[in-house]
Amino acid sequence: MQQTGLSAADIAEISGIAVTLIRRLLRPTGERPAGVHRATSEAILGIPLTSVFRRERLLPGLVDAGRAAASLQDLAEHGWPTIFLASELNTSTHTLAAIRGCERPRLALDLDRKIQRLTALLLASEPADHGISEHRSHRAKTAARQRAARAHRPGPST
Repeated sequence: MQQTGLSAADIAEISGIAVTLIRRLLRPTGERPAGVHRATSEAILGIPLTSVFRRERLLPGLVDAGRAAASLQDLAEHGWPTIFLASELNTSTHTLAAIRGCERPRLALDLDRKIQRLTALLLASEPADHGISEHRSHRAKTAARQRAARAHRPGPST
């Protein structure tokens, strides 16, 4: 990205990562941090190269998680177990549960796109078509209905 003329500030703006962290990551090999948090890595790697080359800053590395949360809830309501989805998306069940439960306000653009593609594919088929047993599908639907009921329940009055 730097070779295309983007500065650390440009990369930070596109990815949604702090510019100081980007500067640390751009240091020479011996001076870089030993490890990079997964979310940071996903945010930087989620920057589409077309936006780098065209300098389009409208498409950040991190996006609002609302659409992904709704898609994951919709899949669960149709009987798709979280463990199956996590396997297909190459991520953890914990990550998907956090997104679906709105505990993550933003997520990597790449993961959001994967979720949207998988949603379109799976909603056009049935869980049984993918080897998911009826009882696992039923459990996913039941859990989804319970989550939806809790989400619509009014909170305590103050």
